[in-house]
Amino acid sequence: MGSLKAAIRLCALTAAAGASAAFAVPATAEPAGERLYGGNLLRCASESEETVRCPADTRGGVRLVRRTSGKPCVEGTSWGADRGGVWVAQGCAADFLLGRGGSGADSTRGARVIKCESLGGRWNHCPARSEDGVALAQQLSKQPCLRNQTWGTDRSGVWVAGGCRGEFRLLGAQPEDQPAAAAATDDGRKLIKCESLDRRARRCDGDTGSGVRMVKQLSKTECVEGRSWGFDAHGVWVEGGCRAEFELDYRGNGGG
Repeated sequence: MGSLKAAIRLCALTAAAGASAAFAVPATAEPAGERLYGGNLLRCASESEETVRCPADTRGGVRLVRRTSGKPCVEGTSWGADRGGVWVAQGCAADFLLGRGGSGADSTRGARVIKCESLGGRWNHCPARSEDGVALAQQLSKQPCLRNQTWGTDRSGVWVAGGCRGEFRLLGAQPEDQPAAAAATDDGRKLIKCESLDRRARRCDGDTGSGVRMVKQLSKTECVEGRSWGFDAHGVWVEGGCRAEFELDYRGNGGG
């Protein structure tokens, strides 16, 4: 009788082990990304907010053709392309067309995102260059961010209310590190335009020589030397929304 019980117990353990092996999860996951329709279409998904890379040949460009997630897919923020393929993040899932133009080696360049938050449900305004359009890149709050209800834009930036907290992408905005070129006038003066976009500080390299003077203010925000603009041996700096044209190597001014 004892040997019969031992045999039954052995059979049960063997069956359990076999079932576990049949339903075991593979140790290595499949490569991220799924090729569709002959390989020109790539499906890439970030399912749990994590960043996922999908290997692909992006030399011919990448274009997002269909979003398959409930979360937004914003180029440069929650998706992009580099030399190794396409990446997605923050819950973005989409189908991407390869080799038909679009984003090139690094689609994160030039992306401009600002954070604007309604704390305590209060209305808040965040200065930004919004004339080319604004898109909600990522909602950070539990309260919904709904265009024209709890967030919107005006001529001078983005506003939020009702507890909306989010990151907003400025469409068409240029990167602030774009070099500023000095232009020579007919009388030999060297002029340079330097702009503080979104009230952020910016440096414009140039030969300041003996000094610099502001020749034309371009912004509604006042440009005050020593407070919102100045210069040193390497160039001109602006901040606080100051945008202006400056004359370099101005002999009538002292050192900066």
